[in-house]
Amino acid sequence: MNEYEMMTVFHPRMNADETTAAVTSLEEQIVANGGELLSTDNWGRRRLAYPIDGAVDGTYVLMTFKMPAQGAAPLERWIRLSESTLRHLLIRGIIPFEGDRHGRDDRDDRYGRDDRDDRDDRDRDDRDGGDDRDARDSGESEQPRSEASAAPAAAVAESTPEAAADAAPDESSDEGGEAAPTDED
Repeated sequence: MNEYEMMTVFHPRMNADETTAAVTSLEEQIVANGGELLSTDNWGRRRLAYPIDGAVDGTYVLMTFKMPAQGAAPLERWIRLSESTLRHLLIRGIIPFEGDRHGRDDRDDRYGRDDRDDRDDRDRDDRDGGDDRDARDSGESEQPRSEASAAPAAAVAESTPEAAADAAPDESSDEGGEAAPTDED
């Protein structure tokens, strides 16, 4: 027997008694297909991420159970035919949840720090009207175009003497980009 986890979203037009009856009916279907119910967690009514069939919220119910693999297909067929469900997701294997009661997962802190505070500070700086954003928006830069393009070459020239020789302009050409006259002409 495989372990399964199933999230079901029931239609919002159903009142609490009808939703309870639908959950009980779903539990009976699990048992009828050879399953053993481990847990049922009613999350209550929540807003959907996007409207489904005109509904903007639904009652979420999370179930965990054991069932033979051949029982999954008839169960899903029954759920799809049921008019009380908006959506469902049945996955094999139970994924342990390590979060708090508000749905925040402890694993959200992937980089060893909480990035939300940094984001708030950046947003606050933007609202204050930072000078750097105003210059970018107006199309102006802090340096004239010729100095801006020369800045990387100057940085390379300062770093190593070999790079300075490579970054120096070619003496065989004048400012117009044409080759300088030679004695052979």
